[in-house]
Amino acid sequence: MSSNNIDIVRDTLGALNSRQFERIPEFIGPGFVRHDLVGAYPGVAGTEGVADLLSTLLKGAPDLRIGIQDIFGSGDRVAARVTVEGTHTGEFFGQPGSGRRFAVNEVLIYRVQDGKIAETWQLLDVAGLRSQVVG
Repeated sequence: MSSNNIDIVRDTLGALNSRQFERIPEFIGPGFVRHDLVGAYPGVAGTEGVADLLSTLLKGAPDLRIGIQDIFGSGDRVAARVTVEGTHTGEFFGQPGSGRRFAVNEVLIYRVQDGKIAETWQLLDVAGLRSQVVG
């Protein structure tokens, strides 16, 4: 099961990178809950919450991309180490656009249920991001 779950996570990130947001319901379960371990964007739930979060992030960095560095799974869990990259052109984490490029690490843990992502825990290097966009 974990191999299929890994494919679900890869496909989800691929759809986000290619801006295929209409596919969000294909990957995200209706009861989805996102646990933001640093509290930067708390309270994201459901497909609507994901869409709102993506809209906010893309206003701050329209060229945002998520690159998978490592990905593995066991049972209903998938873990990924990713690099989040973009150009800070709009408000992002409370900071006005600086025009600076950033590349930061993030660790993601997903729980997949019935072929869709039901829950995720995300730990973004917010300090690293702020140091790159604020300077």
